[in-house]
Amino acid sequence: MTSTTPEMIISGVAYTVVETDGHPPTAMADFHGTARLVVDGPTGRHELLGEGALVDDSLRFHQKTAGDGKDVRTWCVHQDEDGAFRAETT
Repeated sequence: MTSTTPEMIISGVAYTVVETDGHPPTAMADFHGTARLVVDGPTGRHELLGEGALVDDSLRFHQKTAGDGKDVRTWCVHQDEDGAFRAETT
């Protein structure tokens, strides 16, 4: 049995969401359901695969491993006043 170590992410630090399913995000609905996100932050650019669900004014994105779909981490996605989308691990 082999396993891979998830890429390093800094907890509690906002990462900018630069892409969702191949295009820049324009609305919270872009994150709902199965999605592929690209985030950019202090540890570089990361591709996240998983599922999003709206919860109040934000979205919970459950990052999964490619292939077997095991849970990696949970992200909270929100839209800033300037219109940018940010994601933080919870």
